[in-house]
Amino acid sequence: MAADVMLVRAESNTLRTFEERLRSYLDERLQVRTRFAPLGNIRALLVSPADRDRAKGLVIDERATAAERVYLYVHLAAHMALGHNIPLVTIVESDDSADEMRHELAERLARSIFWRGGDAEVAASLPAVRTSRVLRSLLSWPSTRALTRWALLGIRALAYRTGIVRALERNAATAWLGQALCVAAVVSAAPQLASGRR
Repeated sequence: MAADVMLVRAESNTLRTFEERLRSYLDERLQVRTRFAPLGNIRALLVSPADRDRAKGLVIDERATAAERVYLYVHLAAHMALGHNIPLVTIVESDDSADEMRHELAERLARSIFWRGGDAEVAASLPAVRTSRVLRSLLSWPSTRALTRWALLGIRALAYRTGIVRALERNAATAWLGQALCVAAVVSAAPQLASGRR
């Protein structure tokens, strides 16, 4: 039991805050109610009711991390922007998706939304540091992505151990570090966000 606990990595408060903001955006603006359940090899399901005025249901696998949920919310927003959420249709996100073309279109739009922002509310729900060209370049390739994430985690650990975080609380540098870690976590969880870079 203790070994299982050791394998579970804590998620940052900053990442959970961005995840909660995106979930609220989906609920309030797009009428998507989210719940979590065991789904096996399926990551998420979006069910659109027959009546367009009724809320849609998003079910996400309960094992999904906050970083994976951020990606799924952005990807879902892309599907909806493309009009894929027609009544009585279920969108399934899994590793063996049957509708490759529709998912590829949504993937391209999700990349654009993630890196450039959609409307003002989506942009405000995502870490502002994601617009950094340097950070995006470092996260574009698997080898530099892993090194960047480990370097950011090391800097954060050092800052906490030395007490610098408390001294610089609410400082632009600590905010940038927290947001950069969020972006690195999301791109590590969904490396397809880094592909097709422009």
